[in-house]
Order: sequence, then C-alpha cells, then structure tokens
Amino acid sequence: MSLIQLVSALVGDTELAVVVTDGKLAAPGPNILYVNAAFERMTGYASHEVVGKSPRMLQGSATSVAAKKRLARALRLGVTHRTTLMNYRKSGEAYRCEIEVFPLLTPSGEPFAAVALEREVPRRPGRRSAA
Repeated sequence: MSLIQLVSALVGDTELAVVVTDGKLAAPGPNILYVNAAFERMTGYASHEVVGKSPRMLQGSATSVAAKKRLARALRLGVTHRTTLMNYRKSGEAYRCEIEVFPLLTPSGEPFAAVALEREVPRRPGRRSAA
C-alpha cells in the first residue's frame, strides 16, 4: 500500500482537510500529492487543480511571513508544527486556517513527505475584518 492509499483510507471522509506533500522543501516546492474532499470544500479547489502544485498557492498578501518561516523551519528540522495562517480560497476570499504538519522522514532523517491536517478557524469576536 502506498502512502497516498494509506492516508486516503485513514482520512478520506474526515471533516479535517488533509494535504500530503512531497519532501521537496525548496521553492517552488513542496508539491501536493493528495488532498481529501474536506480540503476541496474548504478551499474551492478540486484535487486535480492542486495536485502537483505547491500549497504556497493558497497564500497571499495577508499570510504572515513569520508564520511561513516558522513552518518551513519545522519542516526542515523534521518536527511537527502547528500554526494558523491566512490562506485564500479559489474565489480569492481569505480565511484563517489552522494547520498541523507532520513531516515524514527517511531513515537518515531527510524529509520525504509531509501530512498536514487543516481546519478553518473562525475570527475571534470583537476583531474587525481586514479591508
């Protein structure tokens, strides 16, 4: 059973969005290998539109550069990391996305893939939306 088949069998019907990428961390990577139906619902992108592209396609002007750097560092170090980023749907609408990324390493410690569990988080009450 391949990694993609295993992940699909485990999380295909979950409400959490799931993204599996390869371990090519240098831009323009990493490359998306798999997304589930919850990802499609959350982002508006169909699987065939994102497979082979970088998750960076979901980022934009309001995405925190510092959060992206912390996430990239955790992936390079091969450690699990949780953060919240401002991502963008296919429609261009911004949404807050909580992401927990689990790097998968070779026996020598090199990243070969990563699994990200993602969910949209509501804005906190009392905060104005960015205009």
